[in-house]
Amino acid sequence: MADWFRRGGGPDEKSIREALKDVRDPEIGRDLVSLNMVRGVEIKGGRVKVGIALTTAGCPLRHRITQDVRERLMMIEGVREVEVDFGVMTDQDRQNLMNSLHGGKTELAPAFRDESKTRIIAVVSGKGGVGKSTVAVNLAAALDRAGHSVEILDADVHGASVPVMLGALEKPNVVDGVIFPVESPTGLKFISMGNFVSEGQAIIWRAPIVNKALTQLMRDVYWDEPDFIIVDMPPGTGDVALTVAQMIPKAEALVVTTPQADAARVAMKAGRMAVQAHLRVIGVVENMSYAECPECGHEMRIFGGDGGERVAAELGSRILGRIPILPDTTGEPGRCLFEEGSSPARAFDEIAAGIASMKVRKRIQVL
Repeated sequence: MADWFRRGGGPDEKSIREALKDVRDPEIGRDLVSLNMVRGVEIKGGRVKVGIALTTAGCPLRHRITQDVRERLMMIEGVREVEVDFGVMTDQDRQNLMNSLHGGKTELAPAFRDESKTRIIAVVSGKGGVGKSTVAVNLAAALDRAGHSVEILDADVHGASVPVMLGALEKPNVVDGVIFPVESPTGLKFISMGNFVSEGQAIIWRAPIVNKALTQLMRDVYWDEPDFIIVDMPPGTGDVALTVAQMIPKAEALVVTTPQADAARVAMKAGRMAVQAHLRVIGVVENMSYAECPECGHEMRIFGGDGGERVAAELGSRILGRIPILPDTTGEPGRCLFEEGSSPARAFDEIAAGIASMKVRKRIQVL
């Protein structure tokens, strides 16, 4: 083997560890080397064995880590076979890692703090049934398509629908009190109270308990610091919606309405609540705005009304987009994301581009 190395025909430990910096832990989003998860490298000819220390023995993503490690190391000249040997971190190693990631639990996660680069987009509506959650998940998908890192917080505790919409109903992984977002089949990461209860189970909580649960989601979840966190807010202007708005004072509000006058009236109230909570209203989305004629493509405003314009004028804002209705939207698990290239998806791409191009205003401290 010494002659083989002298010929420069194979890898060494330094090149292996350097390559592993390109492999990220799927939950944490950081590379295996910086997380101190690489615990050994053995090289025999073209065979490489890598020791990886997982945070928990039952890590649900070990298969994906194995695949990513193998794919990356097989790109190195001379590597013919890769074996991944999993171990488990000690209690102290795991605690040190969680502390370094989370920075303590005395306040909200770093992404929600004023100094973070993460933009928080709170999707609000005056009432249920206007497609607020549909707008939230499709906006997240559009931002993701545009190359931005994005995660979703489902703050609509009583009507948590994001897990079903994204087709990911499993419980989140929890390590030493740190909750990791669930990854949907599309790659979007999110957290929702809907993942902590059985499907179909009603969450019958009073506002103080709901507020405590939401605080935990914004404090104990490992959000990293993505470019955007989309918050699917509770509908209306009740205690829970106001509390969430006050807990995230740097959030920017995106108001969802439909063309009907009644929807517009209550959407104005939701927008005014956001303003009173000192949030910046960045725009209005008119959902179910029109249907396209399948024969000629003509826009048919089947609900009539000018709800979007009225809400935008009332709030001193503007319409960022109008979303058409498609007859094949099923609402089945994992089927609520519009297909890329469809007319609704193109509308969301334009909304995402408009939001991404906005300059972030520093929040004025109200004394």
